[in-house]
Amino acid sequence: MEVSKILAEYDAMLAAGRRREAGEFLSEAADVAAREDDAVSEASLRGELTGYWRVFGEPEKSFASAERALFLLESRGLGESAAYATALLNYATAKTAFRMTDEALALYGRVAEIYEKTVAPGDYRFASLYNNMAQALMRAGRASEALGYFERSLALLSPPEDAAEIATCRTNMAYCLTAEKKLDEAERSLALAEEIYSALPDDPHLASALSCRGQLSYIRGEYARAAEYFAKSAETVERFFGRTANYAAACRSCAKSFEAAGMADEAAKYRALADAARGAR
Repeated sequence: MEVSKILAEYDAMLAAGRRREAGEFLSEAADVAAREDDAVSEASLRGELTGYWRVFGEPEKSFASAERALFLLESRGLGESAAYATALLNYATAKTAFRMTDEALALYGRVAEIYEKTVAPGDYRFASLYNNMAQALMRAGRASEALGYFERSLALLSPPEDAAEIATCRTNMAYCLTAEKKLDEAERSLALAEEIYSALPDDPHLASALSCRGQLSYIRGEYARAAEYFAKSAETVERFFGRTANYAAACRSCAKSFEAAGMADEAAKYRALADAARGAR
């Protein structure tokens, strides 16, 4: 089975907004690999499905996909391999997304142990690990520790080939600095991310940068401006992923900002959008 071709077709479907079809296509490919007893290919596809179900707010399906991938690799004697560590990383990222941060951090620790034995110190996979560990630490309210891991991740990334990842990292650093009330530093970090995103208008992670800009504007009392950025963030999430939990969160932030700006009708509109998105899940 040519996994790379399958994943390229899957990515093209997502880019075209064919979200449901993409998930069905990937699930069917994983099932074919299972029928062919191609454990390594199936594990790779289940790893991708872990991320797919994570993004679309399905914890049980995401966890089940991750656990299947881990089982397959273990059953082939690959429980100490870099591939197994990457499957663990996917599992931990899903745990982080669904606010199971203690479990996620324990899994990340195991990933680090395996990577230290199987990949070179400057390998890109460490950048991914540090980035994801930092996000779990952010969720746990440990912004200072998270910032340190984002900085370690950033040090392993190289422009211009890693431009999107650098922008994501800079955005996350801005969130950490905002949490520590270092607003001027947060502004500088976010501005660097925004400069990169200006050349990457179709990157879905732009939504996070827009939301961060909204947060900074809100803190500075620029409520109408904050609402504008949160609305753009919601639109970006919807364009790439549909009306997910992240879409609802952006709409709620938008409503809060409009309320603070004294624009009650607009606030009500975005509260209704958030409630409708939550009810549709």
